[in-house]
Amino acid sequence: MPGTRRSGQPASNPRRQRADKLGCLPVLDPTDGTCVYTNLRRAAALMSLLACLALGACSSGSGAAGSTTSSLPATSAAPDAGSSAGSAATTSGIIVAGAYGTTPTVTIPATAAPTQLTQQTLVEGTGATIAAGDTLVANYVGETWAAKPNVFDSSFSRGAPAGFVIGTGQVIPGWDKTLVGKKVGSRVVLTIPPADGYGTSGNSQAGISSTDTLVFVVDLVATYKPDASAPGTIDSAMPSAGWPKITNTPATPPTITSVAGVTAPEAPTSKLLVKGGGAELDTSKTLVLQVVQTDLATGKNTESTWGQAPQLVAAANVVQVIDALSGQSVGARAIALLPATAAVPATSTSAAEPAAAAEIMIVDVVGQF
Repeated sequence: MPGTRRSGQPASNPRRQRADKLGCLPVLDPTDGTCVYTNLRRAAALMSLLACLALGACSSGSGAAGSTTSSLPATSAAPDAGSSAGSAATTSGIIVAGAYGTTPTVTIPATAAPTQLTQQTLVEGTGATIAAGDTLVANYVGETWAAKPNVFDSSFSRGAPAGFVIGTGQVIPGWDKTLVGKKVGSRVVLTIPPADGYGTSGNSQAGISSTDTLVFVVDLVATYKPDASAPGTIDSAMPSAGWPKITNTPATPPTITSVAGVTAPEAPTSKLLVKGGGAELDTSKTLVLQVVQTDLATGKNTESTWGQAPQLVAAANVVQVIDALSGQSVGARAIALLPATAAVPATSTSAAEPAAAAEIMIVDVVGQF
């Protein structure tokens, strides 16, 4: 699959090695049909991630809407898998069999596809309302309207939902226009004409032509606001020497106030700051993270996901890099000191990576799925 990171290749420095373990959660773009990867925003940062889900291109995922603090996801409001079982005939003539949370079977009629964007809610959820700028977590199957449909993507087949920022132009228009305003726990069927999909270009990698109408069945699993947070309790005070001084109020953005006396480590090291009050972290799942990144030498904040969009990373990879989070729960916060790294030259399978200064990362786990 295009964009696959080399698995098991040796790394030239500690942070590069950690990055190979942490980065590149494989996500098949639900609106692109091409295999893309959640990559490190900067190779040096390890954890300041960008979801490459915007029509096959990376984006910061910023969004202004829905900026109130949240303790999402509201997945408890979603129906259990297996509820509302049976077949449903839609106004477009499509028949969808199967319950929310299970792989749908889609039967497309032998009639012409709708020429306009259509949407129909098959199961009405009772969870949070999805707003523009939210990071939406969804399960879905996508195929073309044809006598012999091309099933070009299915998160159900991969065994895990995908997440992406909705309502801000980072996905095809058909998704932005239909999913904003829906409630978590809903199952929705969409028909998307080329004008609201890939237009006259189509998507050859996904087998989508310039005239194909797309059909999606989407289960809305969770939604996270740009400043999503989760409750926790302070674990312990920061040591007086060797670590930065910070503001450390659970469920609010942390701030580094002084880096005096902090020296760059030879290898990444981490410390738990807040114990989470949610479910125990499951290394088979994906974590939803808020990240603050600061230059270790100067104390200057260089990146923050708070108010932009939380980032999604495989839990097993996170705890390999930030071992203070091992065995913790949703709502946990950890700080990591990262060493400076040398530049990595380009190879036949990867782009060059610039040298990076030593950095401080503060990571909040605000959810998992």
